[in-house]
Amino acid sequence: MVECPRCKSEDVELIKSWDVRPKSKRGKAIKVSIYQCHSCGNKFRKAVKLEEAPVPSVKPALEVPVAATPMATSAEVQTATNDAPKESFFERLRRSFHLF
Repeated sequence: MVECPRCKSEDVELIKSWDVRPKSKRGKAIKVSIYQCHSCGNKFRKAVKLEEAPVPSVKPALEVPVAATPMATSAEVQTATNDAPKESFFERLRRSFHLF
């Protein structure tokens, strides 16, 4: 709980608060608050260091070894999508010149 630095009363009201971050990004951020004491009317500031929340590590829901998942090559994908036999480059060239 916050207490007034003048009269040591804990009957204080939060007026305003904001976060202050250093420009260099090297230090920790602080939270600055302005309070007003109801007993003596004193306005004062209080600064509190903000704790950086640790970044949670995200793990996959299902861990599958890399070797267990075979990767399909582009040729396999092409043959899977196209069931017709693949013609060679020379066959396509011969067909384009209409040479039989």
